[in-house]
Amino acid sequence: MKRFGIRLLLTMTVLLGVVAGGESTKAQASVETDFIESIKKPVVSVSHQNHLYASVMMAQAILESDWGQSELAVTGNNYFGIKGSYNGQSVTMATAEYSGKGKRYVTNASFKKYPNVTAAIKDNASLLRHGTDTDSDYYSGTWTDNTVDYRDAAAALSATYATDMAYGNKLTKLIQKYDLTKLDTSTSSLDIEKQIADSVKDSMNKQSTKTVRSQKEKVVKVPKVDLSNFDKTRATFKNDASKIKIKPLTPIIKLS
Repeated sequence: MKRFGIRLLLTMTVLLGVVAGGESTKAQASVETDFIESIKKPVVSVSHQNHLYASVMMAQAILESDWGQSELAVTGNNYFGIKGSYNGQSVTMATAEYSGKGKRYVTNASFKKYPNVTAAIKDNASLLRHGTDTDSDYYSGTWTDNTVDYRDAAAALSATYATDMAYGNKLTKLIQKYDLTKLDTSTSSLDIEKQIADSVKDSMNKQSTKTVRSQKEKVVKVPKVDLSNFDKTRATFKNDASKIKIKPLTPIIKLS
């Protein structure tokens, strides 16, 4: 009986652990989905405007902010770990860095503090597009017009954006795991507006062409008259069976 009680207790413990684990997994999945959905619109819009990969931008935000839960993300709306100050605002925090030999160490640094997440996204895009003060093309390896796909852009960030040489691989794994490449083919609101404008313009041009063609078709063509056989004295056409007579013109006398 005692052994049965122990077995029952162990079974109940295992079952409770499985249930708790399942709930924890669901909760984590919800956090991840909610995070992606919460910043998807500005990430896609800003990335497309700056000819960057939205998938890479999203992966950066996930990795750098720990799904928006890091202290830097919560206190400074800084989802990309960008150092410095933004409009004079910054926060000082401990950060892990890697030496040239790949050795990890912790140091304090000032990070930008943004008024909102969209400002952080725009600032990160501006950094990638315009580079540093000394090299405007420093991050050109992340541009869509300089790469084959998101993997090239992610790899380029390993040697430039972060001191962690595995940074690009981490971004690539996140992109593949959460199917973030769909963000690269998403149509932003600005793209939609442009497509509508182009469509309307094209429609108007086609309608204008049809109108001009229709007006041309309505023009009555005047037949050419052969005046080589015209007799000025008799005011008739020679060798013409119908003998068309032309009525002489009455001169107009201008009185002074």
